[in-house]
Amino acid sequence: MNHILIDLPETIETSRLILQMPKAGFGEKLHQAIIDGYDDYVRWLSWSSNIPPIEAIEEDCRKYHAEFIMRDFVRYIIIDKTTNSVVGRCAFPSFQANWNLPQFGISYFVRKSQREKGYASEAVHAMALLAFEKLKARKVEIFCDAENIASTKIPLRLNFKLEYTQKGGWPRPDGELATLQTYAIFSAGDLPSLEVKW
Repeated sequence: MNHILIDLPETIETSRLILQMPKAGFGEKLHQAIIDGYDDYVRWLSWSSNIPPIEAIEEDCRKYHAEFIMRDFVRYIIIDKTTNSVVGRCAFPSFQANWNLPQFGISYFVRKSQREKGYASEAVHAMALLAFEKLKARKVEIFCDAENIASTKIPLRLNFKLEYTQKGGWPRPDGELATLQTYAIFSAGDLPSLEVKW
């Protein structure tokens, strides 16, 4: 089936979070989340060392909206239901998506001031359920830098299993090669229980 014809929810709701398809008007709130802990994203996600301006993030949100509709790169903005603030972003990165199998990877970040509250785990859990239940995925993966201990705890908490370790997953800012860990899960039944609405 042509993946552009597959229906995806524009919003996903968990007990504490709303995952919202990016669109116009979210640039400023997403920018606030991005600059809160930006050094970590440079270190672990190989982002540019230059913090982008608000206008660039607003432009990105509009591009992300188009990519979502085309299913080229599926992203969601993570919103705290209580405060309506943006706490991060999660996605099915295009380079990890194989619509023919189908198989997907999940990427995520949560702003520094909102970490250690389980938001990343809750968002990733919802994304994994979306992959299995809506996209009929046969496998879901998460890539982590082996030294990013906080990030590696998330797939383990959700019953993903370490599948393999690879030296040279991506370069670090210091020029050293990172050790990439790949975690995988093959069924929604292997995930813990989570109530989601879409």
